[in-house]
Amino acid sequence: MITRHLRFAILFLALLSSVVAFSQTSFKVVPPGNVIAGRNFSLTFRLTNGQTNAPKPPELQGCDLLYGPSVSTMSSSQYINGQMSSTTSVDYTYMYRATTPGKVTVPEITVNSGGKDYTSKSVSFEILPPDKQVQSQQGGQQSAPPVSAVDPSTHRPGAVSPNDLFVRVSFSKTHALEQEAVMATIKVYTKYSITSFLVTQQPLFDGFLSEELPVNLEVNLENYNGQNYNTAVLKRLLLYPQKSGKLTVNSGKYDITIQQFELVNMGFFTTQRPVERQITTESNMASIEVTPLPEPKPAGFEGAVGSFTVSTDLQPELLRTNEAALYTYTIKGTGNIRYLKQPDVKFPASIDRYTPKTDIDARIVGANTTGTYRVDYTIVPQEAGKLVIPGTPFVYYDIDKKEYVTLDTRSYELNVAKGSSTSSVVEQREIDKSMHDILHIKPSTELSKKEISYIFHNGLYWLAFIIAIAILIAVAVIYRRQLKFNADVKGRKIARANRVVSKRLKSAREFMKAHENEKFYAELAKAMWGYISDKLSIAPSQLIRDNIASQLENYGASDQTVKDVLSVLDECEMARFTPQHSDQEVAQLYDQAVAAIKSLEDVKK
Repeated sequence: MITRHLRFAILFLALLSSVVAFSQTSFKVVPPGNVIAGRNFSLTFRLTNGQTNAPKPPELQGCDLLYGPSVSTMSSSQYINGQMSSTTSVDYTYMYRATTPGKVTVPEITVNSGGKDYTSKSVSFEILPPDKQVQSQQGGQQSAPPVSAVDPSTHRPGAVSPNDLFVRVSFSKTHALEQEAVMATIKVYTKYSITSFLVTQQPLFDGFLSEELPVNLEVNLENYNGQNYNTAVLKRLLLYPQKSGKLTVNSGKYDITIQQFELVNMGFFTTQRPVERQITTESNMASIEVTPLPEPKPAGFEGAVGSFTVSTDLQPELLRTNEAALYTYTIKGTGNIRYLKQPDVKFPASIDRYTPKTDIDARIVGANTTGTYRVDYTIVPQEAGKLVIPGTPFVYYDIDKKEYVTLDTRSYELNVAKGSSTSSVVEQREIDKSMHDILHIKPSTELSKKEISYIFHNGLYWLAFIIAIAILIAVAVIYRRQLKFNADVKGRKIARANRVVSKRLKSAREFMKAHENEKFYAELAKAMWGYISDKLSIAPSQLIRDNIASQLENYGASDQTVKDVLSVLDECEMARFTPQHSDQEVAQLYDQAVAAIKSLEDVKK
């Protein structure tokens, strides 16, 4: 049993050792990015999964070596999908000082690790001149230092100058031809740290066909108009001008939140506290001059601009009637390949052509588009014999040659054989010979004048027409009456008053017959209050005794009618406290209410 367990342990260790994977040894330089003259920067060489002595520091043009190397080590392990990997890296960092503006190239550096040489790739960066404003004030006294992109201590709270934060739209060239590729870049320039960036209005590129390109939101140091800024590309587009003249891009709008720092006195020392500030800025209005393509334009030119090749293919070349074949027209090259038009191939009349299929495989290379534009035509010959598919030339304007170029394509002279299935014309002749009870569909027929019947000569048509006009007029009259009724708010309230009061009086009368006096008085009170409110257009909050009397007099009611209305209202109010009344008293009050309402209805306005 011991031997068996030992075998399992050895097997487990062997399997475990087989899944442990170590990354390969590599050596590279970590570029510092752009730096400003007069400032220090670090240059790091990184050896991964290896051991070596510190590499010799390179001599960099326009830079002075200050000290180094400082060595740091980092290791990590991870276990993914049953495999363990371990990585160890050693960084050798040298400190330099940038002295002279210009482009700096870090040469290839070779180190030896484990008896094998490893060489880093050459990288480049740029030393930028200091801000012009700083240069002009060196040696003098200044109350407040100008804002610097690399010095947060200068980011004091206050208004932000348009020169310290702006968005710029630029073109890759100032002049272009119609349909010539132009790269447009929207970039933010800032000396402050940005914590929030919101686009409220994008610039519009009218007059262009545009294709947005992917961008990496990387921050770089850049010198523009003598000032150093932290920059980031917001959007990059590949444009193709569609018309000549001066094309202008309107301004975009942006809401930006930046971070400034205010000094805080802590007693024995002073520290800085971040403060956010919101600003709104607009991009510039960029323009480009577009030149029209030279005249005269050759026949067959459909706007292709760039450098192209063209080819055609027919599969199979041995055609048969009623059997499909594929004719392919392929354009390859660089230019406005995404926006080419389908070539007009002149197929013979005896060939049926289906809707062509277009396939575009293009990618951005530099500041232009390169790829393939392919059109597949499915064709079906209908007649046997000889036919010719003529070549279709492709015409484009070559920007480098500054001339129109015509590319000819192959012409196909073919012998079409009879296929396994025959054409529709042959089938008709065979049916005509063998079956006399079947007639073929004629491609066209001519009707004699006797067979033509005009609907305008039919009396039913005119009767239906008159009825339709009458219905339309009736609908219009009813609609206008309804609009007028809806606009008469007062009239609708009066009509509602009559309808509602009749309903409530009827209900009150039922309670009276049932000797339910309490409910009778309540229903009669509701009828009178509601009727007066609607009839006299009095708001419920204004239904008080004096106001009702005044409104009734203004309405034109007689003194007796006013007295009767107020008497009914008073009796209904008192009945809440003295509900015991004789049937005769209840009937008299009901008649009095009906008479008062009738008197108000008889008032002529």
